[in-house]
Amino acid sequence: MAVIKKTILIEQFMKKIYLSLCASLFLLLGGITACDDGSLSHDDVYIPDPVVNSDEDDGYSLEPTTESVIRIQMGDEHRHQTIDGFGCNFGWMEAVYRCTQREQVMEDLYGENGLRFNVYRGEVCSSAASSSSEDGKPFDFKTNANWQYAADSPELTKLAATDGGRLKELAQLWIIDYLTKKKYLDIYYFFSVWTPPVIWKTIDETDVNGSFNSKYNAEYAHFLTSFVKAFKERFGINVYGISGWNEPDKAMGGWDGCLWDNHQMADFVHSHLRPELNRQGCENTKIIYGEAAWWADAITWAAESLSYKPELADDDVVMAGHGYSTVSSNIQPMAAAEEKGIHVWQTETCDDKTRDETWNDAMKWAQNYQGYLMNAHTSAIVWWAGARYCTSTGENLLQLDDWDISHSYYRVDRYYSIGQFSRYIPRNSRRADVEKISATANKIPRELTASAYIKDDTYTIVLVNSNKTKAFEALVEIEGKEFQSMVSYTSNESVKWFRKKLNPSVSGKRAVTVPKYSVVTITGKFKEKGQTVE
Repeated sequence: MAVIKKTILIEQFMKKIYLSLCASLFLLLGGITACDDGSLSHDDVYIPDPVVNSDEDDGYSLEPTTESVIRIQMGDEHRHQTIDGFGCNFGWMEAVYRCTQREQVMEDLYGENGLRFNVYRGEVCSSAASSSSEDGKPFDFKTNANWQYAADSPELTKLAATDGGRLKELAQLWIIDYLTKKKYLDIYYFFSVWTPPVIWKTIDETDVNGSFNSKYNAEYAHFLTSFVKAFKERFGINVYGISGWNEPDKAMGGWDGCLWDNHQMADFVHSHLRPELNRQGCENTKIIYGEAAWWADAITWAAESLSYKPELADDDVVMAGHGYSTVSSNIQPMAAAEEKGIHVWQTETCDDKTRDETWNDAMKWAQNYQGYLMNAHTSAIVWWAGARYCTSTGENLLQLDDWDISHSYYRVDRYYSIGQFSRYIPRNSRRADVEKISATANKIPRELTASAYIKDDTYTIVLVNSNKTKAFEALVEIEGKEFQSMVSYTSNESVKWFRKKLNPSVSGKRAVTVPKYSVVTITGKFKEKGQTVE
């Protein structure tokens, strides 16, 4: 009995607290009808439950005063590309491997509290073909090697000095092993080739890196398919795609490369690589096609390839390009690929000319990502180096403290602005148009860009406010639907991924405040108008 009595007293005490809160809410909202005894009627006032860490509504906000509107448009005519994901390259995978905090580096890139990347771009190293099929030996991709060395071990220090190719192979094996052991099974792994083995290339004085020799089409197709099978069998991963080239239109000096002719690539894919993948049970592995260095050139590469060989549309290809030296006006769609229902990926980008770690740089990349999603209609965006030591360029998201063996690192500001996309836009969502309606007072800055993504009954809106002086408030609406919940995440110079629940007002309106020079992402669920959700 004593326990029951104590429980009743606690409940009465909590009720007084709730009534006190409601009285305050009554004064704030104004004009809610009281009962005859002076208390507030539960029919008129919503009493919130104790606060819990969830996305569901838990109270009311003040009535918005703005009339400006950001509205998701829901008709089929407003639906666009399906999102495949976001990720990074591991072109400098040795740097990650030799960081004593490498596990945390990987968590910051792929973990729940990090960028939540779900695309991985690795490399098919040409050294694996040192024992070529011409010698009657299988290709050795080192998948049975021992890669479990400490980051600062003498063994890795020796390899760094004597066999950089071997070190790179072990680094990639360690990274994929780590990701699979963490059970990040929804990652789309794809791998590119910077250069085929030199025996399969034609080299003359005009080619710094040489050109692919089509005499070896069959051998090269077998080589790439063998890689796919080896990694699928060793790690159980989904090898989503294979790319037999990297910037085949340039093959610039300073790193491995190989020139390809546009028609040569189309013939190789259609007549050799796709049939060989299918023959060896890798029919679900896509071919990442193109990967030209500059986006405008990638658009041309895709158009010319599909014009020359329309059958590529049936070869399960993804049309891809890189984003170097690309101005905003060149971020245009690959219309030839879109017309045939082919997904388009931007598979490599960074600032390879200047080093800037300020919020100005972070906003530049937010605008860039928004441009590739809204204007180029890409389904995936892949950054260049997830982590490395930079001294003169902006190639990384995580800055390691040394090029050789590193012991610490920090997040560069662009890490956070890119996270506004990668953390909250779900795979298999579809981009939807957003209508911006600016009222006379509290105008929406013309520099604001807004994109939205719908998956089942969930939505994501990304707002990039490039105005350096003007913040604003706007109502958030969804055409023909009602919001069930709404949470915003804000990054600017002062805060990063700042979470705020956006409850409705008593009249049902929801509003968001967008600070100057910021990125705000809004997520939640929606429902049919009048629908009751239990």
